Amino acid sequence: MKTRHATALACTLLAAASLAGCASPQAAPQRAPALASLTCEALREDIARTEAARRAALDKQQSAWKAVVPFAVAGRYASGKSAATEAEQRLAALRAGLVDQGCTTDAAG
Repeated sequence: MKTRHATALACTLLAAASLAGCASPQAAPQRAPALASLTCEALREDIARTEAARRAALDKQQSAWKAVVPFAVAGRYASGKSAATEAEQRLAALRAGLVDQGCTTDAAG
């Protein structure tokens, strides 16, 4: 009987975690007003930091299977997916800021 309750709880938590990832709307990349005041070099540095955060988030998402408890897998996967999505949106906004300011994409610009 305890096993049945534990299994039901795990399934409920897994379902809730997976629904939480689907319920969040995908917002279009928005250009933050603060980006307009950044220099080209500052934008490039922020892009590099955001790309590193995105890689870490994707790694977290892809390594979610390593967690032993099923609901922990779902939580790690959803967290990694959310962080990767946020990083991708931030990168899009930063790259648009480079274009808006007429910056070149190389470090010399």
